[in-house]
Amino acid sequence: MKRLLLAAVVTATAGLLALTGFASASGQQVRIVYIGMDAPLTGPTAVVGQGDREAVNALVRFWNRAGAFKNRRIQVDVLDNASNPSQAVQNVQRFVADSKYVAILGSGNAGAAIATAPLATAGRIPFLALSPPTPLISPAPRPYVYVALPTDRLYAYSMARYLKTLGVQRIALIGDNGGFGRGGVAQVKALASSYGFTITDDIIFAPTQTSFAAELAKVRNSNAQALWVWTVTPPGSTIVKEFRQLQLPQRLILTGGNLSEQFLQGTCPDVNGALVNSFLGVVWNQLPQGHPVRARAQLTQRVIGKPLSVFHVDASTSLFALKAAMERGGFTRAGINTALETKLRGLVTPGGRLFFGPRNHSGVQMDSMWAGRIVQCKPRALVGAAFQR
Repeated sequence: MKRLLLAAVVTATAGLLALTGFASASGQQVRIVYIGMDAPLTGPTAVVGQGDREAVNALVRFWNRAGAFKNRRIQVDVLDNASNPSQAVQNVQRFVADSKYVAILGSGNAGAAIATAPLATAGRIPFLALSPPTPLISPAPRPYVYVALPTDRLYAYSMARYLKTLGVQRIALIGDNGGFGRGGVAQVKALASSYGFTITDDIIFAPTQTSFAAELAKVRNSNAQALWVWTVTPPGSTIVKEFRQLQLPQRLILTGGNLSEQFLQGTCPDVNGALVNSFLGVVWNQLPQGHPVRARAQLTQRVIGKPLSVFHVDASTSLFALKAAMERGGFTRAGINTALETKLRGLVTPGGRLFFGPRNHSGVQMDSMWAGRIVQCKPRALVGAAFQR
């Protein structure tokens, strides 16, 4: 009878701990803080989701081992949306409906992020998108929705400034038919008149396309001075290789979305000479000694154990923001949201400084951007506030 009673007590205790947390070595109860993550781990934008997950898992493991949250541990539950907005909606609905989740890391697939952000607003749960579509935060901030990485509009304006100094006026655009490709093309077209640009062509393609010889031949025979590519899908590599094979005389322009080891090494040496821009964490080792972002990015690279891709920086910047919001606002949905809006101004992250506010849910500003070119198959920053000579 005593053995049966003891077994019942142990079982009940285990069940209670499963619900509320577990005991640490010091005997203190450790509570689990749950975060949901919707990610494109498969499909055309899998490279984005896999990079995001790699950074999130590495940092959460590091912080948990270091006791960064005192008597709490962070657990990130990741669901694959297969680069499909419909699946992303199902994933985010699960997180919104389960009260244990205090925040959501939204999809690195732009279309999926656009489809799921309204669910977070309706469910009043903080949502940090790991992709850059401007409609998430403009023309007015969407309640509970934030972007801690450069928006496609910021990417467009940052590069436009650089192109103007180079005397580029006539631009051909090419982008995939997903959220990032269409969004980026639309942003360049929107700013064209203010920068004196003429858009000579506007090409949209499907991620299943395997050759761009016809499109590139058309650009080569046009009066365009540059071809600006907006995609993070596999055809981006094909465009770079065929651009060199067909010996286009135009400048090749990429975005920060192409700054991953997989893309750069897969297109080397054809990618050399291409213009590119992003935010600071991707080129942290080129920052001046003592620059605050350098230390954050260096730590992140050490924790992940490999050179930082733009997707590592996207995810780690968002996670640093979420960590600071929990530290300053508590571990509830409402507390985290209030902290994101009001208590993170000037926060240093691996990507740059964030300046969130009630009227601004896009944290990165122009002073955390840079532009340059690909040299020896690696990005080299040439202009930007942090690199002024």
